[in-house]
Formats: sequence, C-alpha cells, structure tokens
Amino acid sequence: MEIPVCDPCPETEARDKHLTRGRFLARQDAWDRLAAEFHTAERNRHMTPGLLPVAALLASGARADAMAAARGAVQRTEPRRARAVLAALDLAMEDQPDCPATAFVAAMAHVDLARDWRGASPPGGLSPQRRGAYDWHMRRAAELADRYDPFECESPAWAEVRCALLEADPRPGLRAADDFEDLIDLAPLAVGHYTALGRAMRPKAFGSWEMLERQARRTAERTRDLWGAGGYAWVYIGALEVDAGAERRLDAELFAEGLHDILARQPGQHMANRLAAFAGLTMGGPARTGSTRRRIADSLGWIAQDHLRALHPRVWALAPMPGRAHPAETKAEDLVRRGRIRAMSSLAEFYAPALENGRRLVFGPDGMSLLRDG
Repeated sequence: MEIPVCDPCPETEARDKHLTRGRFLARQDAWDRLAAEFHTAERNRHMTPGLLPVAALLASGARADAMAAARGAVQRTEPRRARAVLAALDLAMEDQPDCPATAFVAAMAHVDLARDWRGASPPGGLSPQRRGAYDWHMRRAAELADRYDPFECESPAWAEVRCALLEADPRPGLRAADDFEDLIDLAPLAVGHYTALGRAMRPKAFGSWEMLERQARRTAERTRDLWGAGGYAWVYIGALEVDAGAERRLDAELFAEGLHDILARQPGQHMANRLAAFAGLTMGGPARTGSTRRRIADSLGWIAQDHLRALHPRVWALAPMPGRAHPAETKAEDLVRRGRIRAMSSLAEFYAPALENGRRLVFGPDGMSLLRDG
C-alpha cells in the first residue's frame, strides 16, 4: 500500500493554535482580550476544519493550567486543594463581572473536574468524599449556568454547559432531548454536538434505543438543509463509538445515505479520515454477512475509493473502539505511529483479496488505484 501521510494535518494545527492562544491569554491575565476573542468566535460560529468550535478551544486553553494543577489534587484525593486551585478562575470572573466568556471558562472547569472525581463510576457508586467533591463542582457549574440563557446570549457554549450538567440532574430524561436540541439549533455545523446527543440517548445514559432512533430521525429532519441525512448518521456515530448495541434499531440504508451526504458537504481529508476510521476501526472486526454492522463496516470501501487521498494518522489513533481502552499515548510521535498502524491494517484487511493477487493499493490526488506489480 502507498498513501501520503499528512501530519500535522490542518485540523491538528488549528486546534493547537486556538488552545495555545487561550492558554497564553490566561497566563497573561488578559481576560478582557480572551473574552473579546471568545465572543467573536461564538458570534461568527468559527470552526476548525474538523468542525470544532473555536470558542470552546480558546476556553479549554484558558483553563488548561488550572485544570492540570486541580487534577493533581484529585489524584492525591485533596478536594479542598482542588477547589482552591479553581478559585483562581473565580478571581478572573470578579475582574470581568457579568462576562459570559470568563464565566464559561470557570463553569467548564468545574464540570471537567467533577468528571475527574467521578472517573468511570456512576455518581451513586462513589465514596462519600468523592461524591461530595463531584456534587460541589457540579453545583458550582450549575450556579454559573443559571446566570446565562443560551438563547439570550446566542451562545452554543452555555447550551453545552447545560447538556454537561444533565448527568448531575436527578431526572435528566425529562429535559435531555430538549437541551441537546437547543444546542444543535445554536450550532448546527458542530458535529460534536450530534455525537454527544447520540451518547446521551443510550439506555446507559438518559434515554433508550427507541429514543436514540427517534432523536436521530428528528435531528436529520431539522438539519436536512445543512446535512441532508447526515444528522441521522452523526447521532448514531456518537452512540456506536461507545456502545455496539446502538446498531439494533439503526436503519442501515438511511445511515449510508447520511454518510454520503456528510462527505458531499464536507469533502475534506479530515472528514474522509474521520469516517473511514469509524467504518474500518470502530465498526471493523468480525461481523455476520448482511448484518447492520457489516454493512456499515463495508462503507470503508467506497469512502477510501471515492474520498481518501492522504492519511491523517492522529484521526485513526484516536478513533474510539467500544470495549477497548482508549490509547494511553500522548506524545505526538506515539499517536502518529499508532494511527499509521491502525489505518494500514484496516485498509490491508479490507483489500486483502486484491493485495493477495499481487496488486498494490495506491492513493493519490486523483483517487485510489489498484496496480499490478510488474
């Protein structure tokens, strides 16, 4: 197999740029400047090439230093120390009263830290100390969220906070679908909101398989002008990335139509790699011929042939595989190596019959070719 490798890809460069910018402004205590850039990014719905909101990346970078220190306190089981670390963000809010941007940085820091206290356990399964810390940070985030209405602020970021707080709600099922609908309405191009809805509608979260199917179809109809049937596919991708059981109600024909519509509207190489990795890795492996899983996995063929021109290894390295631990590598070279191995193995397995007949699989600017050696 011969395929060009692109690393760092435009998506990685864009993410690093905005994360670094947010961290820099926070370190300089330039919260007024951070707020201005955050509001500009939100108002104009600026996105990375991979359709991540720039405002969220700026905020993530701005809280990165505080989160690193607070997570150290979590690892040492020091809840008071963790609170004290995040108090620095409260000081920033005092200097910027009634500023949605600085408040959002603080709110998401509390959500992130609450999830660190929870780990992989449900809140009800935590020790009293960890449960107390989890509840405290979630309450603090909720207090901040109550100050800002997402629609009055025209802010997808605050709609995202409300969705994040669902896990601490004693009756989340009553509002989960509505909260995610609001989030998607405010930022319909941000694909992460669709996949988050898919995860939330699973029985292990706030819904059921019937609710997942219903919300996937409803989302597709509401966003048809933008995504075609892609909304249906995005919601199910979110569920399938964490739970293989999500395929039980999935309409394979509508899902395939959604994949085609996504790539027709977003034909870049990041999206081609994203969906190829989903089909080849997340849905790869043994599956019964004719099954929903096999039909989705076989999408790798047309995605690779019609759309894949270069390998973005980090996309493959980070592709979720239900039932398997997320890769622990954090160094760039480790991710690139893992991604190349995953991608080449997936493509080699899919095209094994042709490769065994002495052919070479070559990807280039004009598409994919199967060439016979000699």
